[in-house]
Amino acid sequence: MELQIIPASGRVERPRYVWLAIALELFTGVLAIPVGVMFLADSTGRTMQLPQGWIEATPFGSYLLPGLYLLAVNGLGMLALAALTLRRHWLAPWLTGTLAVGLIIWILVQLLVMPETMILQWIFLSVGFVLGFCALFWLRRTEQLRLW
Repeated sequence: MELQIIPASGRVERPRYVWLAIALELFTGVLAIPVGVMFLADSTGRTMQLPQGWIEATPFGSYLLPGLYLLAVNGLGMLALAALTLRRHWLAPWLTGTLAVGLIIWILVQLLVMPETMILQWIFLSVGFVLGFCALFWLRRTEQLRLW
């Protein structure tokens, strides 16, 4: 395995499939921000019509920390990443992989601690995996990461 962190030009090639990543980053960011704000405004989850008992039985106790994460990472972080990806910033493929793993872990934690699942959890789990594969192939294509 070989790593080349910063390309000589400071910008990376943007293959066609990265447009899918940009669309998914925007989709995730735009949908995460209002939900994160609602959780911060009402950490009981009543605004989102979620039963209070769902979160009380978890290590979080309220929707405050999940709301902060949702707003900062899955919301603003994904939108900032979409901008970096559009600019072909050398960090974009790395951050795409990082936020993809974060999204996957976020959803897996939900699936483990919440008593019921929703279709959106499965959609965003899929989004996380698609972003992760986009990042992996993008890093490979730009020779920032060589695994094979």
